[in-house]
Amino acid sequence: MLINCDLHSHSGYAGGVGQISLDDLEAAMDKKGIDVFGTGDCLHPLWSRFLKDNVVEAEDGLFSKKGNKARFMLQTEVIFTAAVGSGRKSVHTVLLFPSFESVDRTCQLLENIGVKNTIGRPFIKCADNFDVGNKLSKILDIDDKIEAIPAHVMTPQGVYGSNNPIDKMKDFYGSATDRIKAVETGLSADPEILSLIPELDDYALVSNSDAHSAALNRMGREFTTVETTSFSYSNIIDAIRKNKIARTAEFNPTEGRFFLTGHRVGKKGHGDAYCVFSPKYTPKDNKCPICGKKLTVGVLERALQLKDIQGGTREFGELSPSTKDFVNMVPLVEVIAYSAGVTSVVSAKVVALYDKIVGAFGNEVKIWFEKDYVVRKRLESVDATDNVIDNIIKVKNGNFSFSPAGFDGTYGKLVVGKKEDVFEVNVISGKASGQKRVF
Repeated sequence: MLINCDLHSHSGYAGGVGQISLDDLEAAMDKKGIDVFGTGDCLHPLWSRFLKDNVVEAEDGLFSKKGNKARFMLQTEVIFTAAVGSGRKSVHTVLLFPSFESVDRTCQLLENIGVKNTIGRPFIKCADNFDVGNKLSKILDIDDKIEAIPAHVMTPQGVYGSNNPIDKMKDFYGSATDRIKAVETGLSADPEILSLIPELDDYALVSNSDAHSAALNRMGREFTTVETTSFSYSNIIDAIRKNKIARTAEFNPTEGRFFLTGHRVGKKGHGDAYCVFSPKYTPKDNKCPICGKKLTVGVLERALQLKDIQGGTREFGELSPSTKDFVNMVPLVEVIAYSAGVTSVVSAKVVALYDKIVGAFGNEVKIWFEKDYVVRKRLESVDATDNVIDNIIKVKNGNFSFSPAGFDGTYGKLVVGKKEDVFEVNVISGKASGQKRVF
């Protein structure tokens, strides 16, 4: 059986996240087509207590509100920070747990090693990569079913990110590296980009939304489909460890907030000016031509750097032999809002049409894997306009771009029916070069 899993999220106890209810999560899971969702922040004492009071174990290691079909997996994100090179590096890491007992024992371990467990994402301070490996191993030793997955590996907060960069996974995770079996692609990367990095040939690639709310453009914007014999925590973890990934659904990386190199509007000294560059146009000194400070290096540029550092030979577009099927998606509410000419994805008009469309298909996931003629017929059955229908079909077939692509914490801007060459972006305060190669 195929199970759609979105195993990285946050509760209301993580910074920048409002209060989130299980009812809202379940409703969004049903619409999006997500079978198993990560609880987020399960180590936080208050959220852990809430979960214990409100969910029951439905199958081995999977939880639900009593009688409901939505399944939750106990999950958190932690931040390991350690001295690496000339400074400190902080790396986000997803942890998955098989039981509340393993969660409680991990909380006790964190207390014993002096970690303040008062925020959704605990900071685990380490001396160096040896200490990271030691502390992560202690967590994994609590239960052999606990899984650690480096989160959004290419963003500045990921293990390969541009903040105090490293060359190899072991440079940060130390002796625990051999116990890591999968990495999370993140919103600004996908298997095509990660195929540039030779070291990742040995890891399963999983995708999760990193959702900070139950909003329809956040939850399920990325997910992983695993092939197992039945619903259970053990089967899902086994599929990840053995790379029995049927497919991943990827947020289009050009929409992701760190795809290209640049500085966004609002940076100190910028005002309403910005700059964004493809790798070959990045200033040689990596300094912003507007403010003179170091640019935020994008995922595409960082992946190409790692390719050279690790001696990679694949060119962009050549997939690793271990790559599983994947599809790039755009959240349906974003396509509807674009078609309607509105900026808000929660406007009554957008949500009403979204609900009609999802009702015709069963859930949003099915749209992206259905044949075009079936999609068109069902969209016509709910009186979607020709513009909406055409734009959904175009997005399904890859006839769209984000212009500009995402950079320095800013999401890309959707343009349907037009391609943009992400290797030919050279923009300073809105002045762009020509575009040749299509992404």
